[in-house]
Amino acid sequence: MSTLQGITNNQIYPQPGFSAARDENGGWRGSAEFVVTTATWAQASWRAQFAKGTPITSLDPTLDPFFSFLTVDTQTVTRNEGGLVTVLVEVTGGADQWSTEGSSLADAALPTYRLEGRLQEFPLSQHPKWIDLSSDEQYSLSNLLNDRVVYGIPENETEKKVFWPQGNLWFADEQIASPDGLDFLNLILAGVKSYFVPTLTWTESTQGSSPMTAEQIDKLGRIDPSPRGNPPKPTAGTRDWMLTGASQEQRGELYQTQIEWTLSDREGWSSFLYS
Repeated sequence: MSTLQGITNNQIYPQPGFSAARDENGGWRGSAEFVVTTATWAQASWRAQFAKGTPITSLDPTLDPFFSFLTVDTQTVTRNEGGLVTVLVEVTGGADQWSTEGSSLADAALPTYRLEGRLQEFPLSQHPKWIDLSSDEQYSLSNLLNDRVVYGIPENETEKKVFWPQGNLWFADEQIASPDGLDFLNLILAGVKSYFVPTLTWTESTQGSSPMTAEQIDKLGRIDPSPRGNPPKPTAGTRDWMLTGASQEQRGELYQTQIEWTLSDREGWSSFLYS
C-alpha cells in the first residue's frame, strides 16, 4: 500500500510550526516537526536524512535559506496510528565567536561578561608583609608555622621562648623583634596559619559555529594586559590579569565557550613565569 491518509512513501512532509530563537550570545536553537510513513522510516537511507548535523533546509527546502546554518542536534520519534511516524528535530547553530584578538563577524552578537569576587586562602608565609621580614624572622616564624618548633617555657627556664623541643633555643624578643614579626608571632600562637586574599575573575561567554582555536588555547596561563569587555582596573599595587580558564560545550553545530581571567594579588603575576 503506497499511500496512507494522503501521505506517500519515500517522502518527508514538513509540518507547520517551525521556530527558532537567537539568544544574547548569538547562538540559535529551534525545532521542526516532520511526518513520514512507517515504511519510509523503516529504511536506513531515509532515517539517515535526519542525522545529526543535517541542515534544516535540506529537510524543509521551503524554509528561508537564511536558516541553512541550523543543523539537526537531536531527534524524537513518535509512532502514530495509521502507519505514520512523527519526527521532532531540535536544531542549533550560530555565528562565529570572537577571536582572542577581539575581532568578530558582523552578524555575531556581543559576548556577555560576568565579574565575580571570591576569597582564596593562602599561608601566612605568602603575605606581602611576611616577605619584608628579615631572613632570621622568616626562618623562625616558618618553623613555628610548620610546627617544627614550639613557643613556651623550656625545661629549666623561666621565660617563654621559640625553641626546638630538643633544645637549641631562640629567644623571641631577639630573633623576632620587628613590629610585623611580633604581630605574625602572636597570630601564629593564636592558631592563625593562613589569610584570605580577595580574588576577582572576569568571564566572557559567547556562542558560535566554530570551536576554540589552538591559538586561543595557547593563551591559557599567560598574562593578558587588556582582557576584552572592559573589566575594572585596580589602582592598588601592580595587579594585572591572567587568562586562567577556558571551556567549550558543543551542542550540534553550536559551540558555547567561556574564557576566564583572574586578577593577581598586589604584586602582579610574575612576568618571568607567565609571559
